[in-house]
Amino acid sequence: MDLDGQIGDTIGVDAVVRELGITSRTLRYYEEIGLLTPVARTPGGHRLYDQSAIERLKNVIRLKENLGFSLQEIRNVMEAEQELEALRKNFRESKAAGDEEDKRHALDSYIRILEDLVATMDSKIQSLTSMRQAYQERLERSIRFRSEKFKTEES
Repeated sequence: MDLDGQIGDTIGVDAVVRELGITSRTLRYYEEIGLLTPVARTPGGHRLYDQSAIERLKNVIRLKENLGFSLQEIRNVMEAEQELEALRKNFRESKAAGDEEDKRHALDSYIRILEDLVATMDSKIQSLTSMRQAYQERLERSIRFRSEKFKTEES
């Protein structure tokens, strides 16, 4: 292991938490609930992660922090990503075998999963937009009230 906590193409817990700005407890919790799996362990039992695991973790963080997804919703998205990967693999294998019906079925399933993901994210975004709009309206009313209240008192 080098000074940055890296072994080959993998990095250790300390480097991951430093890079992503999370705690080691958060990382461990995400593993406990199945959102992430270390790709290897050192002889001393320390967890190691490859770039794929780090990208998955970045997605978890984005879904949680940017869109306010619950851990269950994140799990659903991660499961959908796994399904998409399996469908890509199936499509490539069908392509090699020349089975047009399997390719079409895989592509139809792929599109349906993506449509569901987009709809889920659109729903979250709409909810956040509505919430933001309500705060914006309150802000505008408060500014008008302040302007009217203090304008009247100064006269």
